[in-house]
Amino acid sequence: MIDEVRLTYAALREGEPSDEGALAVRSIGDGAPPIHLGLDREGRQHLLVSSPEAPAPDTGLVAIRTFNRDLIIGGSARRYLDVVCEMHEFADVFDHFVAAVLERAPSGLEHQVAIVLAVLDEWRSFFAEIGGPPARETLTAVIGELLLPCDVASVDPSGVLSTWVGPRGGRHDLRRGPVAVEVKTTRAHTARIVTVHGEDQLVAPDAGTLYLHFVRLEEVAGLGVCVIDLLDELVSLGVHRLELFDALTSAGIPPAVFPLVGGVRFAVRERMTFVVDDATPRIVPATFAAGERPAGVVDLVYRVDLDHIADRALNDKEKDQLVASLTVRGGAA
Repeated sequence: MIDEVRLTYAALREGEPSDEGALAVRSIGDGAPPIHLGLDREGRQHLLVSSPEAPAPDTGLVAIRTFNRDLIIGGSARRYLDVVCEMHEFADVFDHFVAAVLERAPSGLEHQVAIVLAVLDEWRSFFAEIGGPPARETLTAVIGELLLPCDVASVDPSGVLSTWVGPRGGRHDLRRGPVAVEVKTTRAHTARIVTVHGEDQLVAPDAGTLYLHFVRLEEVAGLGVCVIDLLDELVSLGVHRLELFDALTSAGIPPAVFPLVGGVRFAVRERMTFVVDDATPRIVPATFAAGERPAGVVDLVYRVDLDHIADRALNDKEKDQLVASLTVRGGAA
């Protein structure tokens, strides 16, 4: 659906109206009455749904405004609720908002306005003020963490975001039952050196297994993947859009900064996965004589060279088994 929304707005840009107040309009979806997308002379995106009686509410948002508009479309005069994105910086978020409306809007005149307002209320926080771009370290870490959820979603999209626990403060980045995965991403060209935070980050869950997933990225202008690509892939695989936006926000990449990061692309140069066990170079509580970090040591950060265990990386079959164990079906097996 998101591709259809983007293509419709792109087609409208080919014939932007020249008159002030006029709209270029195209219908989208299979709703009855049809839902329309519009574009005005200033390039602002519009969503139009039939609204014969409902008043236009005050959204309370600077980025989104609603009003009633009388239009003749296809020879039929009708009153519409017009939802307009006032700020071009939120175009990507508005695309997904429109897609969310279309996915929920049933046929039937009486429901369309209610659906729009319900979705707008859910999406309110995503139209907040735009801040600065996230640091490259944040961006690369999130891209590295999203690759494995994409693998999981390709097998079973249900529950993928409940597995990605890192953004919600989980000790490990992904967790399903007794299986956990810590993801480490680097932009170094050759070295497989990763930074570990704390003596418990490479400790397996109780009665469980911990894996370390290593990702090497290289920033390449115009090539590779960006956060938006991985977002689109997850949504297309069936992952819930609203929950995904929430997770990205918790991870430090709120939708409001999508325009600032959509052009930052990385080629995925290497991915390796290891079982974390006693043969893995690491510092854990048992490393210390007293079985815990010495009193007065308030933090622990160290670096691990994974070249020492490169020959222990999972093969393709083992990697597939790990992915399956992170699905709802596999985790329940």
